[in-house]
Amino acid sequence: MSRTFTKKERLCSFTEINSLVKDGTALFCYPFRTVYQFKSGDVNKVLVSVPKKNFKRAVHRNLLKRRVRESYRLNKGILALEEGLCANVMFIYIGKDILEYRYIESKIKDILAKITKAAEESC
Repeated sequence: MSRTFTKKERLCSFTEINSLVKDGTALFCYPFRTVYQFKSGDVNKVLVSVPKKNFKRAVHRNLLKRRVRESYRLNKGILALEEGLCANVMFIYIGKDILEYRYIESKIKDILAKITKAAEESC
């Protein structure tokens, strides 16, 4: 699996985001609240959100989003689902502090492993 994060892998569609929020399964693993939904397709799609309520300065929000996207990009191989099945995933950073990259990466790995396990159980 390539270690890129292309435009096709970003969750941008308004209808897909609404569907994810309404019908998705929530998972909590501090500092993230993760919502995911399985669908048929070929590419997993990801959305990263850092609320302005917790981080007023755009510099801090962008720093956290970059860290989350990079940790996902390097570890997206963990989210290897069976052929024809993919996932829409939304990471919402709910922590109040700016955490180190290594901590964020370890939590992203945990979340991706849990999502993979849930996909195996649902089939």
